[in-house]
Amino acid sequence: MGGFREMSQENPRPAPDLSALRIRREPEKSGRPKGWLFGGAIVVVAAGAAAWLLAGRTLRPRTVEAVTASVLTEGQATTLLTSTGYVEAERKADLSPKITSRITELSVTEGSRVKTGDVIARLDHTDLDAQLAEKEASWVNARAELERQRSLHAQGLSPKQALDAAVAAEATSRAGVRYVRALLDYTVIRAPFAGVVTAKRAFVGEAVSPFGSSPSGGGSGGAIVTLVEFSTLYVGADVNEANLSKLGPKQPAEITLDAVPDKTYHGFLRQIVPAADRQKATVRVKVAFLDADEKILPDLSARVSFTAEPTQGRTGRTRVLIPRSAIRTVNGRTGVFRIVEGRAKFQPVKAGAETQGQVEIVEGLSGGERLVSTSSGEIHDGDRVRVEGEKS
Repeated sequence: MGGFREMSQENPRPAPDLSALRIRREPEKSGRPKGWLFGGAIVVVAAGAAAWLLAGRTLRPRTVEAVTASVLTEGQATTLLTSTGYVEAERKADLSPKITSRITELSVTEGSRVKTGDVIARLDHTDLDAQLAEKEASWVNARAELERQRSLHAQGLSPKQALDAAVAAEATSRAGVRYVRALLDYTVIRAPFAGVVTAKRAFVGEAVSPFGSSPSGGGSGGAIVTLVEFSTLYVGADVNEANLSKLGPKQPAEITLDAVPDKTYHGFLRQIVPAADRQKATVRVKVAFLDADEKILPDLSARVSFTAEPTQGRTGRTRVLIPRSAIRTVNGRTGVFRIVEGRAKFQPVKAGAETQGQVEIVEGLSGGERLVSTSSGEIHDGDRVRVEGEKS
């Protein structure tokens, strides 16, 4: 062991040469080119951010709230309040018989125009003819007996009591004849006023009664027909009680019917019915027509617009109105942003008078255009937009 240690100390192992494994590095260059690269990176990032913002504004649609430019008539532009109702008639009658009998003749149908006293229908009166013949025969005998008793009483051959009995019998027989004749008059149904037949509820051969419906399904008792006087047609509508203060005597109105959408009728407030509906908080009003025609029919739905001034006879000038929220000022110019093919297009306009938040557009719009509301925030000409609530 000792000899081995001595040999190791006398002959040490030479260390390996590692110089061949050293990586030779180029000397570092000055820092100026590195600064240029850093600056270029900043420029690229800034350009990318600008491009991203621009793309976000032009390529990605912005959600906006849209309003519409409305076209209104002269009357609609001065409307105080509107209400809905139905066309009704002041004079309307369901003609029913006063006796139970069978229809033998029906002279009218739906749409027939009749005058006062025209025959509507006739009822069977065979049994009444027989009753009348019997009553008239009894009356003849009663009159003969009365003449005989008068003669006897004048001669002192008959007491006053017998004469009184003969007088009473003759009066009773006469009344019986009149009663049957009245029943015969009831077999002829006549028009109580001039009008138009709007419903036929029974047919020839049916038995009708004043106390029940006809076999054909008439719903108004034993009515044979329904007669309406068209000259008394009006619109019955309900007005909120809070709006009654806006209406005055003969307040002008425009009336539109769903069945006649291409025409506007004119009228006025005829009556405020002196009763209110506490459940609905409404009051019923009657609006008369000034220019009624044959197109107006009972029970048609109607819309009434009470106006500040009468519009009958005026020219049909129309107005273009837009909400005040659609008006914008861009570079000192007044205009609106139209929505055209998914983009906002600035359109200069000339604004007129403002009424209840609506601005009249004198020039620049024709009506029906969709506009961007100012509630949508800042918008620019050419921006892509999407109307809120609509699918893109």
